[in-house]
Amino acid sequence: MNRTSKIIGGIALLAFGIVWALETMGVIHINLEGWWALFIIVPCFINIFNDKHKAGAIIGFGVGILLLLAARNVILWADIWKYMICIVAVVWGFSLLFFSKKNHCCHCHTSEDETIVMDGGKMHKINVTFGKQEYSYDGQPFEGADVHTSFGFVSLDLRNADIRDGAVISVDCSFGGMEIRVDKGICVKNDIDTAFAGVDSESCTQAVDGAKTIYLKGRCSFGGIEIK
Repeated sequence: MNRTSKIIGGIALLAFGIVWALETMGVIHINLEGWWALFIIVPCFINIFNDKHKAGAIIGFGVGILLLLAARNVILWADIWKYMICIVAVVWGFSLLFFSKKNHCCHCHTSEDETIVMDGGKMHKINVTFGKQEYSYDGQPFEGADVHTSFGFVSLDLRNADIRDGAVISVDCSFGGMEIRVDKGICVKNDIDTAFAGVDSESCTQAVDGAKTIYLKGRCSFGGIEIK
């Protein structure tokens, strides 16, 4: 967290603490109904200034405001999903118009595909927001990947890659999709937690003697993952 984020977060928490204390002591009388929404609003507001990919934070901030308004009876709970769709559509459309990304592959050596040490191997770190990116590891070693995508699509082509047995693909996918292509004989063991999402696999899903296994873990909400 940078200095600006710390200052914003500190001021917000300080103000909230003081107001709540004064309300508890009876010095002031403020309707704090829906205060719990601040636990969504404040972190998302900070992340707007702190994160490289801001779309998710902006949407989260908007959803937090909607929850606060609904809790205070400014808008109807029954209509909140309509407003959420409006926020998503506006942010998504704005990003596609002004911040669309070109497709990349790992051969391009772009900053979008960094390498980090995680789960005992060198992991490819991939972040995709409001766009589509394709990565091919043909003839290259593959020890795992850490994939984050929201309102986007990621394609991992692992065919003809030198896959380390036990490689882990960690996924955090929301309002998006992902495709993983592997050679025949490669098993992909699925351990993805899903919410309003699905994982469709055409490869073997259980470890087989003599066959390399990739472990897929993480979460996917409002989206889908295909293993081919």
